[in-house]
Amino acid sequence: MSDVRKLEPANITLSEVIDRTEALLPAIADRALQTERDRNIPIETIREIRAAGLDRVMQPQRWGGFGLDVDAFFEICWRLSSACGSTGWVYAQSAMQKWSLSYASDKALADLFQQRDVRTCCAFNPRGAHVEPVPGGWNVTGRWQWASGCLHADWALLAAMVPESSAPVLLLVPKEDFLIEDTWHVSGLRGTASNDIVIEHPLFVPGHRFAPMRATDDTALMTYGNGSFGAPQASITPWGVVTPVIGMAQGALRAYEDSTRDRLSAFGGQKVAQMVGPQMRISEAAAKIDAARALARNDISEAIARGKAGDSFSNDDRVRFRRDHAFIVNLCYDATMMLARAAGANSLFETNPIQRFLRDLHAGSMQIASNWDEQAESYGRVRMGGEPNGSMW
Repeated sequence: MSDVRKLEPANITLSEVIDRTEALLPAIADRALQTERDRNIPIETIREIRAAGLDRVMQPQRWGGFGLDVDAFFEICWRLSSACGSTGWVYAQSAMQKWSLSYASDKALADLFQQRDVRTCCAFNPRGAHVEPVPGGWNVTGRWQWASGCLHADWALLAAMVPESSAPVLLLVPKEDFLIEDTWHVSGLRGTASNDIVIEHPLFVPGHRFAPMRATDDTALMTYGNGSFGAPQASITPWGVVTPVIGMAQGALRAYEDSTRDRLSAFGGQKVAQMVGPQMRISEAAAKIDAARALARNDISEAIARGKAGDSFSNDDRVRFRRDHAFIVNLCYDATMMLARAAGANSLFETNPIQRFLRDLHAGSMQIASNWDEQAESYGRVRMGGEPNGSMW
């Protein structure tokens, strides 16, 4: 197999990335219902994303990728999610995992990137893992939940506690070494195939095949140069679950506008598009979504610029970023719920994208990064002179 480090990655600009993404959206939107019914991303979609080079946007150049930063990921992800929530979600997880993997050793990345357009899935909860140290690595068994995109993944990143680290690490396991149990029977984000990964019998994982979940040095920044590597990991990785939500809200708004333009009221026969109420809902929903996207872009740009400059990030900075992650989700959820309530009974059918975006967004909001109570409390505690609550900040 060829060494991907010898492949010359093409240069690509942010505008080219956006153009490639937007060219895919009509077909992805057309497959959104199929994606939900199949509880999996169609292989055609996977191939089109791969052919457009989007799988390599966050992959370091030295490992055959384009080596762009989180701002490029953001622009791709919210657009994909506006066509299909599940597709955008799965893309987000695999792309953001490549960012996290930049903290792994060269030896681990050489194993992973033997395939140029590698796709990964990840299970961040280490509670189901059982690890036994052995010479040269670990014997691993266990069950890991919520591995979004596992049916198309070449490798899994499985959280575990190992004696060598005080914090969880991500073990790198190729697809031939784990089983997938079909457990993802849910109300939202059905197409993500976020099933359980199972390793029934002790599997030897070499000691170099891991990535730290909480890096504390500037090795990745010095190696790859992207400014986001100079920012706290917990300020960056939540964009993998927050960004798709922005796209889902945008998709719901577009679907509401499309269905309202020619809609007639059930009893009076008036054109709904000419009524003040729907016009005001469109305005308010659009303002909330625009505000969410603007806040996200501002925070990402700040993190990249300050990270590249080598600035330190105070507790105030860290909890502010986490507060914004959750607030953005709140804005998008409120906007989508408002549109769904105004969309009429016809929007309840499974063929109507509004109800699907609402269910997908509801599922996507159930992440610790999106938990307003926790993030708001942490921000308020720090502003009042206390310490942040929890460990993810």
